[in-house]
Amino acid sequence: MGIVTEFAVPADDFLLAWTLDALPDVHVEIERVAVEDDAVTPFFWASGVDFEAFEAALEDDSSVADPSTVETHEDQRLYQVEWRRNTEGIVYAISESGATVLQATSDGGVWTVETLFPDSEDLASFQDYAAAHDLSFELKRLSKSAHPEALGKYGVTDEQYDALVAAYRLGYFEVPSETDLRGVADGLDISKNAASARLQRGYANLVENTLIHDE
Repeated sequence: MGIVTEFAVPADDFLLAWTLDALPDVHVEIERVAVEDDAVTPFFWASGVDFEAFEAALEDDSSVADPSTVETHEDQRLYQVEWRRNTEGIVYAISESGATVLQATSDGGVWTVETLFPDSEDLASFQDYAAAHDLSFELKRLSKSAHPEALGKYGVTDEQYDALVAAYRLGYFEVPSETDLRGVADGLDISKNAASARLQRGYANLVENTLIHDE
């Protein structure tokens, strides 16, 4: 059974240290981390900041390369970067242990990182590496995944899973619908905008990991 952990990690040991130091008010949320041929490519949302200043800071950030804008909205933008491999960072430790970053958010220069480890041996490998390289992190939560098949196979986070299942059980997907987005949000005790974002990102992850086979 997979093991889900939640760490608090300073930016210096994770990602975007320069950017987050230059713009401490920015809110960053990692959408997903793609790994292919030893290249680690994070996709993340940024909000609460002047985007021109943020993009200028990204260009000067030594932890990432080749930043590009994937989606642009009025209050947030989705970016893609290539992580410049640091063999003494948390990202490297995660990728080397075979774990998956489910979700990561940064506020005030500290990352909250939710990670799925395939098993306890992989988690132990990560901890040994972190200790050997004096990496800073604080374990906030550790639990066995109640639905590892969804997290590991389909790429959805816990929050996206809960939103999709709640929407299904409440009849949101029925024709005609038995509830609307507000009903789903109320069922989850979150805002309507948060429910919409979790459903949309959950849809995207499900499609990417079940229907897209040519990329």
